[in-house]
Amino acid sequence: MALVFSGTLLVAVFLTSGVGKVLRYSAFTDSVRQMRLLPAGAVPAVAISIVAAELVAVLSILAGLVLSAALLVAAFVICAALCVVFILAIAAIIRRGDSVACNCFGRQASPFSARHIVRNTLLAAVAVVGVLSADVGVGSWTTETGIAVVAGLVLSLLVILMDDLVDLFAAVPL
Repeated sequence: MALVFSGTLLVAVFLTSGVGKVLRYSAFTDSVRQMRLLPAGAVPAVAISIVAAELVAVLSILAGLVLSAALLVAAFVICAALCVVFILAIAAIIRRGDSVACNCFGRQASPFSARHIVRNTLLAAVAVVGVLSADVGVGSWTTETGIAVVAGLVLSLLVILMDDLVDLFAAVPL
């Protein structure tokens, strides 16, 4: 069930992220430019590469579930690598003291903070679980498989809405 959970969670997160960035591509490239981690001329190519890698990872997980464990392993490695790159970029921005907003899912959200590092670290860990369980295969669909899919979808929703939820609860007086 770890394979189904990991795959569901990562497909939902990276699909939402990739599609959001495509739909608001100009805003996404602007946010990458504001990070000041790359030469200005490299921003469009890197932005396209990030979106492409996210969407390739999604398609590879879905195809890998049907075709081969090797494809699944490659997909989960792409997810983990993306998360590590995101962690390093966020850490550099935080270390500089810049206030750059996360455009992680194609929309403006909260400025980068330690919670974004934690989120990406947890997603990288989920990708590692996917790598380690890729050779198990999905097997037959059971009640447990359904529970793993639902759990992956629920957790992905929490990941995607993390900034909104934190901002909402921060605004609630105690």
